[in-house]
Amino acid sequence: MTLRATAPRAGLSLLEVLVALAIFLMAVGALGQLVTQGGDNARYVSWLAQGNLIAQSRLAEAAAGSIPLQSQGDSPCDEDSDFNWAMDAEAQTAAGLYRVTVTVSRQQPNGDRFETKLSMFVLDPTVRGNTDGSSTGTDDAATTTGTTGTSGTTGGK
Repeated sequence: MTLRATAPRAGLSLLEVLVALAIFLMAVGALGQLVTQGGDNARYVSWLAQGNLIAQSRLAEAAAGSIPLQSQGDSPCDEDSDFNWAMDAEAQTAAGLYRVTVTVSRQQPNGDRFETKLSMFVLDPTVRGNTDGSSTGTDDAATTTGTTGTSGTTGGK
């Protein structure tokens, strides 16, 4: 009996295919986690931007006197009911000066709480004074200004 030498077959063995498949599946899993993490980061940045806009709006309202300069607990935002805001107004040593901190928060899908804070020094609009020396807004009303007196020239040529 004679043994014939067989020519090596072209192709991959089953072990090589399984190893390649395992490497491919691990790479797909890692890419999936990166995409998920990127989506979570994008959501966080979006919430941060919206929260900062809400906080800036509340600080501007406090500086203008639309909302009183006193601490307020969590209340829903008019702009987006998913967000809550709170304000802490801390009187400083100078009369009428407050350090106002606005905290904007919302509940995350995983149960954690997202929160952003902005602080600003604000002069109390009711005591900051006016250009006419009064403590109320009398100089804000429409006023008429005029000049009285005479002018002329005297003399010769």
